[in-house]
Amino acid sequence: MPSISLRTWTSPIFTSFYGLIALGVFLGFAGPFGSFQSLASPQRYAYWFSLVAAGYGLAIATLQILRPAAPFARLPKLAAIVVLGLISTLPMMFVVAWTLTLVFGRSTPPSELVSLYFSVAAVQLVIAGIAAWPFLRPARPAPPAAGPSADQFFERVPDRLGRDLLALEAQDHYLMVHTRRGSALIHMRLSEAVQILPPQLGFQAHRRWWVARDEVAGLRRDGHQTLIDLTGGLTVPVGRTFLAAVRSGLDARSA
Repeated sequence: MPSISLRTWTSPIFTSFYGLIALGVFLGFAGPFGSFQSLASPQRYAYWFSLVAAGYGLAIATLQILRPAAPFARLPKLAAIVVLGLISTLPMMFVVAWTLTLVFGRSTPPSELVSLYFSVAAVQLVIAGIAAWPFLRPARPAPPAAGPSADQFFERVPDRLGRDLLALEAQDHYLMVHTRRGSALIHMRLSEAVQILPPQLGFQAHRRWWVARDEVAGLRRDGHQTLIDLTGGLTVPVGRTFLAAVRSGLDARSA
């Protein structure tokens, strides 16, 4: 069985899990919103860990829905988390209302939904921040890709994807283009795209993958395999023959 490297334990997904565990422990210990007086310690921890897990799932699902939207992609990191938290509070509010009925036998009349929304939002904003912070980058201008080569590539990419590339994935004679707004398949070979795109935008990491230099969140080992974590949540394998070029590309970014 392959061992899990230090880079894996410190990857964005593990970092968010650590934050969620810490939040669940804190809420179980503090027992806010009357749970300390109403529930014994084991039930209280189970109650809050369940709600934190539900809030995390709803925050991630909401992030996947909002990410392709251009206005959301342009938001500063903190503003994006606030929007994410407030929107994911809506379904979370009904989860909490159902839980209150199930655990405490206390129904929530329509007249109290507004008050319940703000109470849930106080916790859900923290959950959304923990869940999404490792995967969001500060809003920044699009990379300087106004040259004719980049334009030639983007002429063949659907407008809805924008120009913020994450990665390119070869699929036979086609190319799956991954951007901060979504993904789409175009008729182009990876070798052709690599020749067209300016080298400062990214580098080839595998015979089937090209990655955008500024979207690399980290490089890690998983057993004998080297992997690249991208800010959009994608994980790209690094081919052995490309490892030196990948390290050189990342060194050039930090120089």
